[in-house]
Amino acid sequence: MKLLTNIHTHMKVAPDAPALVGNGHITTFGMLAQRVQAIRNWLIRRQDSATLLIFGHKEAEGAAAMLACMFEGQPFVFVDQSNPADRVKRIAKTAGAKQALCTTHMPDVDGIETLMLSDFRSEDMALAALPDIEDTVILYTVFTSGSTGEPKGLPVSRANFAAFCSWYVPMLDEMPALTREPALSGHVNHASFSFDMGMLDLWPVLSLGRPVFLLDHRNNAVPRKNLDALSTLQGVGAQSWFATPSLLQIMCVDPAFDAKRLPHMRCFYVGGEVVPRGLIATLMQRFPQAEIRHAYGPTEVTCVTNIHTLTKADITGQAQLPLGRCLAPNRIQIVDERGNEVPDGTQGEVTFSGPQVVSGYIPVSHPANKAFNTRNGTRVYHTGDFGKVNANGELTLVGRIDRQVKWNGNRIELDEIERAAQAIDGVYKCGCVPIKKDGRVTDIILFVQRRTDAKLDHATLGKGLSSALPQAMVPRDTCFVDRLPVTLNGKLDASTLLEIYRSQGLVDA
Repeated sequence: MKLLTNIHTHMKVAPDAPALVGNGHITTFGMLAQRVQAIRNWLIRRQDSATLLIFGHKEAEGAAAMLACMFEGQPFVFVDQSNPADRVKRIAKTAGAKQALCTTHMPDVDGIETLMLSDFRSEDMALAALPDIEDTVILYTVFTSGSTGEPKGLPVSRANFAAFCSWYVPMLDEMPALTREPALSGHVNHASFSFDMGMLDLWPVLSLGRPVFLLDHRNNAVPRKNLDALSTLQGVGAQSWFATPSLLQIMCVDPAFDAKRLPHMRCFYVGGEVVPRGLIATLMQRFPQAEIRHAYGPTEVTCVTNIHTLTKADITGQAQLPLGRCLAPNRIQIVDERGNEVPDGTQGEVTFSGPQVVSGYIPVSHPANKAFNTRNGTRVYHTGDFGKVNANGELTLVGRIDRQVKWNGNRIELDEIERAAQAIDGVYKCGCVPIKKDGRVTDIILFVQRRTDAKLDHATLGKGLSSALPQAMVPRDTCFVDRLPVTLNGKLDASTLLEIYRSQGLVDA
């Protein structure tokens, strides 16, 4: 892979350049190379192609282990230490992993041999050449939970990731006002290494010789700690950031999150959830020299498929924010319930075809694999997203099939409720969560985080919703919270919100 060849080259020709920045320390490309080679030597002796589990947090050691696996064609799955023992066990079983490389002690799991990465010695090791690896070999596997709560794996091949990097890496390299000083063109990673956002943050950036800031995602709700981590090291600056809107809204609570504190910031990629207009307006105001790029792409289509640079004109009005054209080499089609392509401008399910589409979930028997099929010999993935494209092929998302619920006999779009609430004066951030009993939606709760000093009460909120939505869509229950919690990958944490509501005795446990 060209991506890995470029990282390997930077390790050899620029060993003193910063590669990873985290916990107040800088790991140079040369230091990273030493750790990578030590792990590669063990992998070569191991001679086992079974998926390897890497267990840890946001340490440079974990990144070195993943990179060593990539160099040697060893499939891996990263599991964050926040996972309970039972989930680690289920992931290992599904992935077929028998060994784990750990940055910290892992819970005991039957059938898994654990090795501590701190035991791998790396004194004065020369970086070995890269072997030739087939493109069909799995690069990494990420796990997600479906509607059943059972983890399902998504193996991403080297060919899948190479197709993504063929257009994404040049885009990163052509950033506006890109400084020629690599140390000042760092990229911010806030998501866990166990998510696809962690993969797109690390390897494409390192392939350009740029450093990656590893923010501890345990500080997702503490913007000042994140700011301190980005601005305390002399000579290294953050220039780009791929983030969820939920995480950026938390960052914007701190008035110090601006161009004065982060003077090198030139680009925000925002995606993973519905993006509020108010957030984009705030970012444009605080970072006037930065581009705001609206991004979209399912994990099943290798990280990202669409990126559109937003303008001030884009954030006027009430229509959904545009996502631009599907980027080569992928193809987008909007289809009806029978799988037939619909005319331009007509709403339907978003599907993708092309080399970024993965082969499917593991286990192969997982019922969610019905979302994958082939069309004219090319892999196709049905996203479950509702959207439409215009005559120029530019995509706009409308909502999700799994966020469309039936309540009191009415079909309800949760995304539409959130958009209406977000437009109400005083609402900073919001999230809709359905309550289910025996598989049936019995209630919809709207959680709202008010703007600082906003005089917004339940009556005013209800009036605003009633003026924007049909009465059947107005939630009966609203809950004001000090902040909306996020998951490790920076998305809205619906399960924690329900626990907050249940703790108030307002809904059955």
